[in-house]
Amino acid sequence: MAEFWSRLRRGSNWPLAAYLLATVLVTLQKGVVTGHAGNYFLFRQTFYRLTSGGDIYNPPLGELTGFLYSPTFALLFAPFAIWPFSLGLLLWNGVNALAVYYGLTRLLPPRAARLALAIVFLDVLRSLQASQSNALVAGLILVAFVALERGREATAATAVCTGALIKIYPIAAGALGILRPPGRRLRFFFWSVAIGLALAALPLLVLSPAAVAAVYREWFAILQRDSGLQGQSVMRILSDWFGTTAPNWAIQLAGSLLLMLPVALRRALWIDGGFRRLFLCSLLVFLVIFNHQAESASFVVATCGIAIWYASSRRSWWRTALLALTLLGVALPRLFFFPYQIYHDLIKSHALDAFACVLVWLVMQVELWIWSRSQLAEVTQRDVPAGETGSHLG
Repeated sequence: MAEFWSRLRRGSNWPLAAYLLATVLVTLQKGVVTGHAGNYFLFRQTFYRLTSGGDIYNPPLGELTGFLYSPTFALLFAPFAIWPFSLGLLLWNGVNALAVYYGLTRLLPPRAARLALAIVFLDVLRSLQASQSNALVAGLILVAFVALERGREATAATAVCTGALIKIYPIAAGALGILRPPGRRLRFFFWSVAIGLALAALPLLVLSPAAVAAVYREWFAILQRDSGLQGQSVMRILSDWFGTTAPNWAIQLAGSLLLMLPVALRRALWIDGGFRRLFLCSLLVFLVIFNHQAESASFVVATCGIAIWYASSRRSWWRTALLALTLLGVALPRLFFFPYQIYHDLIKSHALDAFACVLVWLVMQVELWIWSRSQLAEVTQRDVPAGETGSHLG
């Protein structure tokens, strides 16, 4: 964190200025001018319903509905709910925007980080305008990866467990810890269990054990109820384009196998920091394109992976073309000047935003398979503490 503020003090840092400005402008837009910050309103009301013993998933008539997150997240929203509306919204937007900024600048060298921040900026902005938590989730996964690279298993476990209690799917980022050497893997596992249980038990601070058990049962029922959705995902592409009737779980299982096979069968390459970073990119895209609840604001997670992949790779016309296709399919259609009807009837209806990300993900998977073992020769003993190398962490 000290390095984060030292970069700010050193002078010109246009990405940080842009992210801070976006935070302020979106807060003014949603919190002052329009007074319409739907998800922030929902999270705020849910916090107060939880602390007063109310039903957070079935609120009284006239209050906002649609809360799908864990009861722990409702309680963890306290730092943003207890302040006056505009200040709380500013803090919430700031945490989301700076989570992505912090994660990317810790993961990548300065020049590559600036490029990645520029690529993902519009998707971060869109997430802020929806008062969503997706940018925070993306940042938590990046923090988990960086922490694991530095041997800080407790920090990584905290980031993964917090993300999982917000959106569930970040629990898949636990694979980053499970793939570590045995000693570190065991430490990550135990920290994850301990921190996960502690976070899950937080509602006991305001509810009785029976009430906590009841609210978790209701949350699990909601997750099962929504399991048939397709979102902007591979499942939507397969059913809409090819008439596939396979259940979501089967397609998600197949995607998981495709994700993990190159890592499972090429474990010797896990020593290479570049290989690990490429797997992180693939994981970030996977978490969106195989998510049955993926929506427009979710794609900031995928574009973070694509931004890291592009900024870390050698420049080529086809990489730039894939990046351009992603920006055209994901970021551009949600800008104010893009015709809504085209977005709704063409891009959203046929999951073209997901399709652009699927193409990049397939390229990432191929690159994991063809990653050259000769690159291991470049890894010196100095860079391999306890059997690992560290990627550049900024």
